[in-house]
Order: sequence, then C-alpha cells, then structure tokens
Amino acid sequence: MGLVRIMGPACCHLVLLTIFILVASPVQAADPDPLQDFCIADLSQKSFFNGYPCKDPTTAVVEDFIFKGLKDASIISDESPWGAAATLAFARHWPALNTLGVSLVRLDLIPGGVIAPHTHNLATELVFVTAGELYIGFVANSDDVSAPNKLFAGMVKAGEAFVIPRGLVHFQMNKGTINASTINFLNSHNLGISFLPLTLFGAQPAVDPALLARSFAVDQTALSDLAVFWSPFSNVFVDMSTANPCDKSFLRCPQAVSSEFILGLGELLILLALSES
Repeated sequence: MGLVRIMGPACCHLVLLTIFILVASPVQAADPDPLQDFCIADLSQKSFFNGYPCKDPTTAVVEDFIFKGLKDASIISDESPWGAAATLAFARHWPALNTLGVSLVRLDLIPGGVIAPHTHNLATELVFVTAGELYIGFVANSDDVSAPNKLFAGMVKAGEAFVIPRGLVHFQMNKGTINASTINFLNSHNLGISFLPLTLFGAQPAVDPALLARSFAVDQTALSDLAVFWSPFSNVFVDMSTANPCDKSFLRCPQAVSSEFILGLGELLILLALSES
C-alpha cells in the first residue's frame, strides 16, 4: 500500500506533464524543418529521400535562388479543354525550394476557363488574384459534423486572396470577361496534386469502369469516353516538359473536345456536389 501511495501521484504527474508537452508543442508545418540554411536539390541523383538530395552547397550561386518562370502569362488556345494553364514552381522546377516548405504556381485562365476540382494532400494553398476575377471555392469533408460537404465559394477580384485548407477538393473558374491570373502559395515544396478527372479516368491501370459507372450513376459508354480522353495525361505532372502528348501544360493542350466529352465532364462536376445546397 505504501508503494501505491507513493507511485500513484507520481504517475498522475507524469501523465499530466506528458499531456502538457503535447498540447503546448507548436503546430507542425506541412514539411519538416530543414537542418541547414538551404539544400538546393540535385535533380541528377536517383536516390529516394523525403525530398531531394542536396547538391554541394559550395557550388551554390545567386542564380539558384532566382526563378523567372512566373512573370509571363501563358498563351492559351481557344480549343484548350479547360481554358487554363498552370506554371509550376515546385522543388523539381526550382531546386532552391527543396526542404524549405514552400512552392508557387501561376494560373492563367481565359474567360470561361476552369481549374477542375482537385486536392493538395500535403499543403494549404493561398490564392492571390493578380488580374481579372475568379470564382474560387472548396468543399468541406463529407464527415465534417458541422458542415458536411458544405461549399465555400465566391468571387475574388484582383488584389484579393482566398485560402484553401489542406487536402480539400477545390477549384477556380474565370466568370469574367477578361483573362485572369493568380499567384498561388503553398506550404510544401512538394504539395501533391490529385485532379479528380485524371485520378479517376486517367489511372494506370484503369479503375474498374463498372465501379465508376455505379459510383456516378452513369452508363459505361460515357465513362469510356472520359477514360479515352484522360488516359494520355496520367503522368503529366511527373515531367511537364515531356509527359504531355500535346504541349508543356495539359491545361492548354489544343486537342479538340467532343460535345460528348463536355457533357460527361459537366455531369461529373455536378455529381461532385459543387452546389450551394
């Protein structure tokens, strides 16, 4: 009994101390903290790390820390399937971002252009509109007890910003009459991108069409048309310069789009619960 009386309070104090440490600890960013000032990625290495291996820091020059790829708007074909283009600045495009926990994207959209519903499972996104105005939104998780599948969307004008929580389905659309552009900031150097049309209809090997047909309550013919269109783009984000069969950005690929495809994609977007109700 004496041992119980001595150890009982000590165990309680230890538990309370542990809880205090866990609660008081700072919230972690999307990426782990770097262990050096910088780690410019050596993209020639084929080793697998949680990030990229560093090149010799003594060889770093100021040009490594400058990225010029976001200054010019993309030229978007009128026949583009989405009427939009994305210029990426991830660690594999700008090696100086490696381990720094940040990346950027420039989006350009013609009137009516869209960035189709997608997710970033590794990053929160801040969208800063630099020209025009965009309809931007995200949908809360299905199991969010306070707002299941609730849509948060609105018009965002030049000079305004919109924040998209990590991992949620989100989208952009140019509802204006002039071209629109954004610079997007994300708190990961490798944010993860899952475009729903590519994920569902461009998977290699293909997702069972019977499963998709039942999931979306459509016939397999419509799903086959979508799969035929999207399957060539399944690796587009692996290497923006070579993976695309049309151009450097699948978003501005000048491939003709059939009316059946447009109807199928529209039906998909409707079924993704992007409504105000």
